[in-house]
Amino acid sequence: MFLFINDLVKIAKNTIIVINTLIVRIIDFMVFKAYDIRGKYPLEIDEQFSYNLGRTLGKKYKNILFGIDSRIGSEGIKDHFVTGVLDSNAKVEYAGIISTPMLYYLTKDKFDVGVIATASHNPKDFTGFKICGKDGIPLSPENDIKPEFIEYGKPDRIYDSEDLRKDFGEGYIRYYVDKFRDLNYKGDIVVDFSNGATVYEKKIIEKVFPNAYFIGDVPDGNFPNHAPDTMKKECLEMLINKVKETGASIGVIFDGDGDRIGIVDEKGNPIRGDILSCVILSEILKGRNNETVLYDLRCSRIVGETIISLGAKPLKSRVGHYFIKKTMKEENAIFAGELSNHFYFREIGGFEAPLLALYYILKSVGESRLSEVAKKYMKYSHSGEINFKVKDQKETIDKLLKEYQHGNIDYTDGITIEEKDWWTNIRPSNTEPLLRINVEANDEMTLNKKIQELSRLIEGE
Repeated sequence: MFLFINDLVKIAKNTIIVINTLIVRIIDFMVFKAYDIRGKYPLEIDEQFSYNLGRTLGKKYKNILFGIDSRIGSEGIKDHFVTGVLDSNAKVEYAGIISTPMLYYLTKDKFDVGVIATASHNPKDFTGFKICGKDGIPLSPENDIKPEFIEYGKPDRIYDSEDLRKDFGEGYIRYYVDKFRDLNYKGDIVVDFSNGATVYEKKIIEKVFPNAYFIGDVPDGNFPNHAPDTMKKECLEMLINKVKETGASIGVIFDGDGDRIGIVDEKGNPIRGDILSCVILSEILKGRNNETVLYDLRCSRIVGETIISLGAKPLKSRVGHYFIKKTMKEENAIFAGELSNHFYFREIGGFEAPLLALYYILKSVGESRLSEVAKKYMKYSHSGEINFKVKDQKETIDKLLKEYQHGNIDYTDGITIEEKDWWTNIRPSNTEPLLRINVEANDEMTLNKKIQELSRLIEGE
């Protein structure tokens, strides 16, 4: 009897081990998103996961650049990632805290792959990884990494990433300082770094704008001022107040990993990403004909109209840097802009370059006021992105399709319903039970009417 109970206990323990292993595997695979790897630290992404990822990548790529953002989780996992790469007999160089655009810039010339530990603009308890190939195009976590991801045992020893540290800043700084050399901008500038990873961007701005006012310029994974997001109103409050206090001509904000740039004008009014794209295009397309320009399908109609008026060819794109960078390469596009403050430039390699966006915005504004320049492109009334929590994404979308079946419908990314005096794009979130909706109309009255109409249809399910 005693032996029988002993056997049952052993079976129970083994079953628990198997269940725990399965749970770990499920959590591991949940963090592989469409564009990057992301999850809470240490619940979803921990040191062991980072070691496993380092070994997985080290088996395939033999010369890896690695950097981190300012997050607590990124600091916690960096040594384990480096150890995983080294245990796969691959070479890894550690760049310390750098922005994602700097990672892209450095990877394109001398590394097989670039990896940054970051969760971009997410809250402080998240971490993750963005991974790009030599051409700057991100690797798809779902398609390129997850199928080859393996669970390894614990490493025999942990290497110190600081022993592999190298300062890559000189060339990056020189590139931008040279670019800004012909800019004769006399206005004052306020920059909010969101306590993020834009360490080298700060060094560049100090050289180019020695009298700039700084906010949140010390990396801090607790993000003491505000979340590292350029889109949320509450994250812009300090910047807006500082612009008004100093009488500055422009306010600039970076997100946590520095691949988004937000702008407020001299009155403290935020300028949407699609309007900024128009401002940039008015300068970048000077003297050029028949260039292709991408913009994501949430952007205002004014973007396509502006592109055509400047002698270029507009091309709508799916939302997300993975799709935009791929299409930019295929179409040899000169520029791409997203509503979410991502701006991509062919001249640097076809990836996000917020400092180039700032250069072209200031070049376009010249001695004018940013509010006046931006106003020229505010032809339509746009809602910005509105999130609706729904029980069933597909069922709700089908309901909307039935309601607006007589409109022009496009299925490129979610659904876009277009009618003469208004349009809407409705996209399901990949990670939450949400529908993300953008609406634009010819006037404010029509916009408000359509938002109410859509809200009633969605919330009345």
